[in-house]
Amino acid sequence: MASLDRARQSTYAARRRMATRGQMLVLFAVSIFVLTGITAIVVDISWYWANSLRVQRAADAAALAGVVWLPGNPSTAYSTARSEATKNGYDDGIGGITVTPIQDATNKRRLNVTISAPVGTFFMKIFGLNSIQAIRSSKAEYVLPVPMGSPENYYGVFGLTRGLTTTGTTTTMSTSTATGDSGWGRVDTTAPGTANWTASSGTLIASVNSNNNIYARTSTTALAQQWSGFGLLSGATAIPSPGVGQTLTIVGLQLRLTDAWMASACAGTTIKADVSWNGGTNWGSQIATPNLPTPVASAGTYTLPAAGGATSTTAWGPGTPHTWVRADFSDTNFRARLTVVKGCTTLPQTNLDMLEARVYWSMDTTTTTTVTTTTPIADQNLQGPGTACAGVANCYDADGAALNPRGFWATQNTEGAANINGDAFQPYYDKVGGATNPAYDADTYYNYAVEMPAGTSNGSVYVYDPVFCAVTASKGTGDRWFSGAGSQVSTFYELYDTRNTLYDMTDDGSPVANSGALFRKIAASDTSMGGSSGSQCRHNTDAAYGDGRDYHNEWYKLASGLSGGASGKIYRLHTTSTDPSNTADQRSVDGENSYALYASASGGTPKIYGIGAMQMFTPLSASGSTTYSEFYLAQIDAVHAGKTVEIMLWDPGDTNPLAASIQIELPTTSGWSPGLMDYTAAKGTTNTSAANCNSLSGTAVSSIQTNVGNTAGTYNGCWLTIQVVIPTTYTAAQNGWWKIKYTMNGTGTSNDVTTWKVQIRGNPVHLIVP
Repeated sequence: MASLDRARQSTYAARRRMATRGQMLVLFAVSIFVLTGITAIVVDISWYWANSLRVQRAADAAALAGVVWLPGNPSTAYSTARSEATKNGYDDGIGGITVTPIQDATNKRRLNVTISAPVGTFFMKIFGLNSIQAIRSSKAEYVLPVPMGSPENYYGVFGLTRGLTTTGTTTTMSTSTATGDSGWGRVDTTAPGTANWTASSGTLIASVNSNNNIYARTSTTALAQQWSGFGLLSGATAIPSPGVGQTLTIVGLQLRLTDAWMASACAGTTIKADVSWNGGTNWGSQIATPNLPTPVASAGTYTLPAAGGATSTTAWGPGTPHTWVRADFSDTNFRARLTVVKGCTTLPQTNLDMLEARVYWSMDTTTTTTVTTTTPIADQNLQGPGTACAGVANCYDADGAALNPRGFWATQNTEGAANINGDAFQPYYDKVGGATNPAYDADTYYNYAVEMPAGTSNGSVYVYDPVFCAVTASKGTGDRWFSGAGSQVSTFYELYDTRNTLYDMTDDGSPVANSGALFRKIAASDTSMGGSSGSQCRHNTDAAYGDGRDYHNEWYKLASGLSGGASGKIYRLHTTSTDPSNTADQRSVDGENSYALYASASGGTPKIYGIGAMQMFTPLSASGSTTYSEFYLAQIDAVHAGKTVEIMLWDPGDTNPLAASIQIELPTTSGWSPGLMDYTAAKGTTNTSAANCNSLSGTAVSSIQTNVGNTAGTYNGCWLTIQVVIPTTYTAAQNGWWKIKYTMNGTGTSNDVTTWKVQIRGNPVHLIVP
């Protein structure tokens, strides 16, 4: 029995072991299925996560690429964003992919891009999930360069056109009259005739020009004889030829017949004379001698006409008297004809010893005296371009609409100027001929944006007084020599199409317009405005020179035919003194050229303003009291509320002898009010004349002293960097334009040249993180 029980127990244990192994198999099978599902989820989720990161990066890239076309060109922004997504493998409309760019409704400078793309699965297909849709969004903002200096379609208009003159002439004329006569011109021996008078021998007497009792005689049939060759235009007593400013008038003509008589009596016989002025083609009226005497002892001398011959030519007729001129008396043109009119049946022999002609003349000599006069023109606000300057292409008088005064001229120094003269970027040196200026950058500075609104056409860009012409600082645009007067100053103006990417100058291409060499190497002055003597600039009614000087105190049309297109266009006007063909050409020239800019168009009003940086020349005056000048600084949009504006002023406060301070004014609904400023200063030049400013700083101040009077300035040769936090409640009143205010006190007048830079702190193109 015991063995049977053991056998039963063994069998039961075996059965239990078999049952246990079956359960483990089921558990193992179930575990394998669960683990496989978990692995599938982990792998597919990881794959989805990795691909969703790719979608996010593509959306970020698309937003950054497209946003630079905002706010003005949303359609291009969208197409650029889609193109960038395609480059990263997400082609809109292909394989279930959608790329959706859209301009932000609350900030037109932001672009939202959403990409939706299917992500294929591996193990999830077991559960019928072939793909999972990944949807990612990105938002980018494009902070445009801050517009500076002008809310209008003109820039750098100080206001008054100071010290202009008009140049004219006063002409006086005085006339003196001289009279004279040719003397008696005697006929020569070669006189042609239609019926020669002949001597008794039958030949023409050669001595008719000599009173020698040798006679020319008529035959019994020849009644008329022409004579020429009186020599009235030759010899010491010739009829004079008028010179410049002289007028010759023939006032009288006489013939004289000497020893004219008849060989036999024939009562009533006379000699009639007439004259021709064109070689015998036309003849005047006949004038008769008295009856000829006979015999020789009664020979007569007759002067025709009998009276008035010295003062009149009208007696010679014809019916309408000929107006005689000097050329009529040449030996070819002038002829005298004598005709014997017999008084009886048979022609008596008629004798003539000598024939002479005499011309009386008067000569009026007019002396013209021209005196150049200069008349001052009352100071008045600068006017926009008007009618074309006479005789000068692309030149426009400043006789259009008056422009609002803005207190400064646009300006730039030459390469050879010292940077402590107020220009941070154009001078090549810190000090004339000294160390190189580390901030020198003739390509980036100075640039001005010219905005042509959408739909505009016939756009033009003008420059006022674009040429260097030395004057005093208190007149005109204030062009000045700092040193080396007489050097040749160059200024170049180039206009580019930015393709609405203001930060990227590499796609601007070649200039759409430029001034070329028109204002290259000009050494000129305007003495009427206090300039030194030497080569003079044209202005007002002066004669044109045919070069860049013709545009002194005039508008020069740089470009025309511009348009805004469907979405608006932004052009870039680049000004520089660096010669593109010879970059070192101006490094020995130390001067300053100031000017103003203007833009016009049909169908809308353009804008023109400084971008990146601007330089200004500001005439200042305290006149024994405290006064101030305000200038438009920069346009800050409401979308920047809460951000920080960074303002950098180079070399502010060269206001000697005036004390000066500055304030930054923020716009309010009722005007402008001073903002609170944090500031630091740093010496920016090796020039030993620069101020020691590195330790100067301040926090939450409303005013900064820049000159205490009679000094070179607290920040001479320094960068003054100011930060202003934009209030979170900022609404961009006054169209968002901030101002900078100079307050001066003291006696006298001064001026300041300063370079400004204004920017919103942060990268210009960046992603907006939720």
